[in-house]
Amino acid sequence: MTFNQITLKNLRQNIKHYGMFLFSLLLSIVIYYSFTTLKYSHSINNSNSAEFLKKGASIGSTTLFIIIIVFLMYANHLFVKRRTKEFALFQLIGLSRGNILRMLSLEQFMIFIVTGIVGVIIGIFGSQLALNIAVKLMKLKTHIAIGFEPKALGITVIMLAISFLLILIQNALFLKRRSILTMMKDSTKTEATKARITIPEVIGGILGIAMIAFGYYMAMGMFTTFKALTMAMATPFIVIFLTVVGAYLFFRSSVSLIFKTVKKAKNGRVSITDVVSTSSIMHRMKKNAMSLTIIAVISAITVTILCFAAITQSQTNYTMETMTPQDFNISESNHAEKFEDKLHKAHIPFEKKVTETINPKNVKDEVMTMGDDTHSANTSTLAANSKLKGNEAKLTNTKSMPSIVQIHNNKEITVKGKEKKTVKVTQIDKDKVYPLNVSYDAPVVEVSPEIYNAVKTNDNILHDYGYNLKHHSDMKKAEKLGMKIDSSIISKETMKKQLDASNGVFIFVTSFLGLAFLIAAGCIIYIKQVDETEDESDNFKILRRIGFTSSDMAKGLVLKILFNFGLPLIVALLHAFFAANAFMHIMGNVTLKPVFTVMIIYTLVYFIFAIIAFVHSNRVIKKSI
Repeated sequence: MTFNQITLKNLRQNIKHYGMFLFSLLLSIVIYYSFTTLKYSHSINNSNSAEFLKKGASIGSTTLFIIIIVFLMYANHLFVKRRTKEFALFQLIGLSRGNILRMLSLEQFMIFIVTGIVGVIIGIFGSQLALNIAVKLMKLKTHIAIGFEPKALGITVIMLAISFLLILIQNALFLKRRSILTMMKDSTKTEATKARITIPEVIGGILGIAMIAFGYYMAMGMFTTFKALTMAMATPFIVIFLTVVGAYLFFRSSVSLIFKTVKKAKNGRVSITDVVSTSSIMHRMKKNAMSLTIIAVISAITVTILCFAAITQSQTNYTMETMTPQDFNISESNHAEKFEDKLHKAHIPFEKKVTETINPKNVKDEVMTMGDDTHSANTSTLAANSKLKGNEAKLTNTKSMPSIVQIHNNKEITVKGKEKKTVKVTQIDKDKVYPLNVSYDAPVVEVSPEIYNAVKTNDNILHDYGYNLKHHSDMKKAEKLGMKIDSSIISKETMKKQLDASNGVFIFVTSFLGLAFLIAAGCIIYIKQVDETEDESDNFKILRRIGFTSSDMAKGLVLKILFNFGLPLIVALLHAFFAANAFMHIMGNVTLKPVFTVMIIYTLVYFIFAIIAFVHSNRVIKKSI
């Protein structure tokens, strides 16, 4: 037999080991080609309404490029490691490391070629599906059709070439660093060499938890003080470093410390679940630490960007409420008069609402400060409230206020207009919203009519003229009339579509990136679980011979899978929660509902991989015994 024939035969025999790698590679190609097709599609480039989509696809394709390469290298490492005994035997019969590397390269070259062709074919249809989803999310009225894009194919080929080259280097280093004896014992080598609790382990365990806790503290305080705001460029990188390194130390030392403490408390009395789960985890703690950290970080990034998308979408209704609470909102009085006149002439019935505020000079503000109570936030927009008397005041329109601004009740504000007046804020209404034209999206202080008229001048008055049409069918006609007066006079419906288009591209990019991250995390942990179960098949045979049934071993397997899937998920959700919470404070309108919704959905999808891993691992156990 020739060398190539031996390689083909060996590939057929090991194709089952490449099953998940083939799936991962194929799915990566489909997703990446879909993104790059959207980026280079000629029809999208010529469509002004889809400009946001093109930019989103560009950002997504760049991010996916990095994600996919890292993911494929990790998956390749796991599968090559499973064949170490095979490589050792090859060397014993006379093959050199160069021959083995050549064999691996030929195998993977054929895999890349086949999956590349199939992936591009599927990606052509997948890109159209992705576009349809994006257009629906962005609520674009235009019809866009895409097909085969040579540039997208070229970029995808470059991604595959870089991946193949890096995997080739990875394989070469893998073979170079391992002797024949090392490869024979690689899958059975234990990493928990010391059963006793060591001082470095205690230090590492405590340090890991402390770093994560301090990272969370910094994330919560990142935007709450003026001083922290000036360090905002450096702080996120510090937080990332603390949480990532802290997660690794947690998995490497804290978990080991807990397991050893529990084991010591049992005084050597262990159950079948301990043998299958705890002992197996301790057996490969170092490798578990690195892989679980990767999974936790990938999952945290996924949940975080999905939470950002959900939070952004949840702000849409509030944003619309401030920008245009009525069907049409106009700030210029002459434009409002012309628009109103045209509505009358066109026999379009409507209801009118006028909102007035004043913007006097701010002299002193003790109500709102920036973080450390030394920098005034200047609340100077006033509105009249007939229910207030004397110097009483009420603070409103605070939903969009970022957390760096602190509100202090029972404090005074001094303003100067026609007269100089001081009011005391005794009430805070977080629900009341004023139109953007008269509030500039800043807090509004309601005062008594007497104070309002005393400060009011002809130069500091702001008006918003709102028009609600009685019949929705008149909307397009009224908007055409408004556009003739001024191009800024558009309906709430049109403004909502523009906002949806802006939010839609963000949701589109984050959703597909989230999908890619989720698949990467799920596949990595699934591969890891399958790899460990098949490595331990001999242990299951021994357990069966001494009287344990497959159902007994399945109980321990459940605990092991819960550890492999559940622990990084908990760490990821905590990371994502604090990141999303910091983001919500920047946005101003804090609501945890979209965050919890994303977390619940992600957890449910994530555990589908856990169920699949359990089914496969349980089948391996039954087959081995």
